[in-house]
Amino acid sequence: MLKQTSIFLTIFIAFLICNVSNGMVVKEKINSNSNFVFLAKFCFSTTPNASMTYSGSASNASTSIFIYNDWATEWGVGGNSKYSCLERIAASTPQTNLSQISANSTRQLFPEDHQRAHFWYVVVANCESEVGEVDFTLTLLNGGGLFSRQFSYDEQGLEALYLVYFFVFLLLTAYTAYTGFKLFKSNAFHPMIKILSIVVVLEFLSVFVLLCNYGSYSHNGTGGKGAQGFGELLDFAAQLLFILLLILIAKGWAISRVTIDDKRIVLGVMGVLTVLYFIMFVWIKAGENPAATTYMYDTVPGIILLVARSLAMLWFMWCGYNTYLEETHPAKRNFYTVFGVAFVAWFLILPIICIIAAAVDPWVREKTVLAFYVTTNAFALFGVSFLLSPSRSGEYLAAATKTSSEEYSSITTRSYDESF
Repeated sequence: MLKQTSIFLTIFIAFLICNVSNGMVVKEKINSNSNFVFLAKFCFSTTPNASMTYSGSASNASTSIFIYNDWATEWGVGGNSKYSCLERIAASTPQTNLSQISANSTRQLFPEDHQRAHFWYVVVANCESEVGEVDFTLTLLNGGGLFSRQFSYDEQGLEALYLVYFFVFLLLTAYTAYTGFKLFKSNAFHPMIKILSIVVVLEFLSVFVLLCNYGSYSHNGTGGKGAQGFGELLDFAAQLLFILLLILIAKGWAISRVTIDDKRIVLGVMGVLTVLYFIMFVWIKAGENPAATTYMYDTVPGIILLVARSLAMLWFMWCGYNTYLEETHPAKRNFYTVFGVAFVAWFLILPIICIIAAAVDPWVREKTVLAFYVTTNAFALFGVSFLLSPSRSGEYLAAATKTSSEEYSSITTRSYDESF
């Protein structure tokens, strides 16, 4: 486990070494033959002293910057490619201080809205010819203090969220490391505990990387290049390995039997889920419209992944039910009952989160769904850690050193329980 942890820490450091702008402070040089190019979106809160600063130069003198509110009459037209360029720029915000800006200028604007938070969209357009080359810096700030000023309103609170769960997962990781060390020293490091340990470490690293990214972002508005994507990939890896762990437990591996039945099906299911997670990740990072506020599981790859996870849940239920019927040991049957009910509920949480994402307003969607998502993951990992803790599971977890079915059936599991 130490070797895997060292590899992930090395990759993490490599990602954080490169720290260039990719967030609230947008500093780019674009060259486009299109006449309408999206630059950035930002959700301004109702807190006073918000600002938007543009500074840049353009190769084409007629290229201009246009700004839109999220009203249907503004971005509903400007963000819709079925309209002509002239129709789209005509829909830009009509307020005097937020009208057309030359791309060869420096301007500071002060968006204000006392009713609710609004997304604002910044584009560069040239309906006479093409946008051409534009070298610009765009700085967008909300009103408020350190934990809110640099963040779009839909992301405010995420730094605090990940700070809390950093300590939560740090505690769980420390417990897991202590348990694993004690079991390893007593030659009773059960294979289920090994897999669970890797899942916990992956989830901890994911939260840690995302916390570092948001912490950097809160100070400079840029974060670390690739850090957020890397943190999300670690989370996806933890999700996949956790699903594998749940399926293996449902099949009774290393609890009721020493072999894994239907290995090809297990590998096939996990292979499909891995591919779908990767496709969704690539879609979100490279294929989706950057102006969209859609939750990732509401995209086409996300919906397909939800269906695949639902089918995996049904198979998980079927495996668990069959294992329960075949098992005669009272403690193990009780374990399968509690485990099955608890983690069918875990599988169902993600569709519920998707329903919540569709129901809440776009300007609170991201922080709402992430709060539910991270919390349920924490509860799930603590739940499995509790069920597989040596003080509880001595009656149904066999020692990892036993390999043959004869040895397995004769185990009293005292070695696992007495290691503590």
